[in-house]
Amino acid sequence: IAFTGSTTTGKIVLELAARSNIKNVTLELGGKSPFIICEDADVDEAVELAHRALFFNQ
Repeated sequence: IAFTGSTTTGKIVLELAARSNIKNVTLELGGKSPFIICEDADVDEAVELAHRALFFNQ
């Protein structure tokens, strides 16, 4: 299951998936296109990659 949406609904999706035999669940909750930048990352490159990723599917 892949789900993008609110945290409240995501919790329900995860709970229902846990009760079934669904093996893979991917949740993107509470925001648009979350992006994690590690402490040791090149910030300029991370910003460029985040920008490209955000607009890739448009």
